[in-house]
Amino acid sequence: MTAPAEDLEPTSLLEAFTRIRTAAERYMDDRDAKDLGWVEETVTDVAIGEGMPFVKPVQFNRTQEGIVGADWLWWWLDSASGECFGALIQAKRVKRGGTKWIVDVRHGLDSVGDDPDASKSQYRKLLDTAEQLEVPAIYAFYTGGLVFRRDLGCLHPGTPKGCISCRRMAITLLSAFLVRSAWEPDAVADVVFSDGVPLEDLADPAIPTAPVDDLNLPQIPPGELRNFLLEEQAGPRDVAKRIFAAVAHARRGQFSLAVAEPLALPAARVFSEVPQDTGHFPGPYFEQVLRGLRAEAPAYVLDLLADEPPPEELTRLVAGVVLVTY
Repeated sequence: MTAPAEDLEPTSLLEAFTRIRTAAERYMDDRDAKDLGWVEETVTDVAIGEGMPFVKPVQFNRTQEGIVGADWLWWWLDSASGECFGALIQAKRVKRGGTKWIVDVRHGLDSVGDDPDASKSQYRKLLDTAEQLEVPAIYAFYTGGLVFRRDLGCLHPGTPKGCISCRRMAITLLSAFLVRSAWEPDAVADVVFSDGVPLEDLADPAIPTAPVDDLNLPQIPPGELRNFLLEEQAGPRDVAKRIFAAVAHARRGQFSLAVAEPLALPAARVFSEVPQDTGHFPGPYFEQVLRGLRAEAPAYVLDLLADEPPPEELTRLVAGVVLVTY
């Protein structure tokens, strides 16, 4: 007897990400159909294991949950080149606020006008933890299943209702820098739907990585960074480029002078220096995204791949680690 398709292991990373998304959709749809609602942490717990063996979650003891919440440290690992890309990912959900779609990232602040960079804000803690881990801060937005989004309409004109591109947006990634630029709940939702990168797109070879027309490009000399921006990439470099491209696109709409002065990165990074331009972001955006791109995986990642226990300091910072292998 042939096993049901859902009982078989995925045969590619794209299929693994698709299984994660469809598991999340099933859970969110079931809860919404019963008018029960859902929370980000539970969706993650339900869906994340569906991508094995390509996507391996290592969940830590949650005694520190009040500190780390839903933050997971993801590492995309290329077994051939040894290169990898790491990112600290916090899950957030899209909600309905009257006639608007909203995403509220102001947790820990007393009022709408409070400073998002205040030390008590969840946003500031996310950036600080990402700084400690030397990776970019990224949000994973759960935009709901077909039940929740039935009134949203297609985001891709000219395609059939329920198109696969819209379905994929059930799990959408976005740099924390873009969230800070929007900030108000309805504006954040708009940015998620317009500039977010569906998780599955990060593993779909049918979606090429277009050249990144960054404002600093004319001043970036020939070499590896320029090639990275202009040429198609694969593996961890492709993931980093797709995340970076959305930030670079937003930078082009900011009315401030581009600064291509070089900023040196540590030797372990793929790029030795990047432009230190900050635009209207909380810091240099090249460095924020591309610091997660490494020539080789950190020692603790290799230990986790070998089923060794994580270092104690890591378990105090995140809820777990997700290992994505090529």
